[in-house]
Amino acid sequence: MANRSAAAEARAFRLHAWAFVVGNAILSGANWLTAGGWWAFWPLAAWSLALAAHYLVHKSRSVDARWAEERAADLHSKSYDASHIDSIAKRYDVKTGKSPGNDTPA
Repeated sequence: MANRSAAAEARAFRLHAWAFVVGNAILSGANWLTAGGWWAFWPLAAWSLALAAHYLVHKSRSVDARWAEERAADLHSKSYDASHIDSIAKRYDVKTGKSPGNDTPA
């Protein structure tokens, strides 16, 4: 299962999410028709935790260096003090002997 492609993992998560929506509707409808206490809460709560765990596993496997760089660039572009961040990066690069934006020594 560790060798599944990203598309297959995304498809499996979407299927799980749709099954949750349909199952939620069925359990809630059955609960409403029986007019008892809200017994559907516990199966839905357990299923919600399983879906949340599946989501976290799916997202953790889909994070790679490209995603991290895009996210960092996005956060940097939305920063209210980007010039301060740039000056820190330049000082770090001068102290370590690395050129800005590069992991290899200048």
